[in-house]
Amino acid sequence: MILHLHIVGVLFTALSLLHVGFPRYFKWKEELAPLSLLHRQMMQVHTAFIALTVFLMGVLCLTSAYELVATPLGWRICSLLGIFWTLRLLVQLFGY
Repeated sequence: MILHLHIVGVLFTALSLLHVGFPRYFKWKEELAPLSLLHRQMMQVHTAFIALTVFLMGVLCLTSAYELVATPLGWRICSLLGIFWTLRLLVQLFGY
């Protein structure tokens, strides 16, 4: 199980780094131009915080895998993150 969390940690870290290329890949300069400054900034800040959150989840998995597996609090954290990512997957597959 610890190996699985290390793998997930690497994947989370890689996913967070992918966010750096989002503005260019999604052509935000052109796509967000019609929006007001506030809405453009909200999109950019929201994306930055998602990247930060995913990165920190990766760091947690990489640095605290044993604690996540061996303690009741760790199991709760893993369970809630599992619920979160399952819901996120379902919304991404069926909500868009």
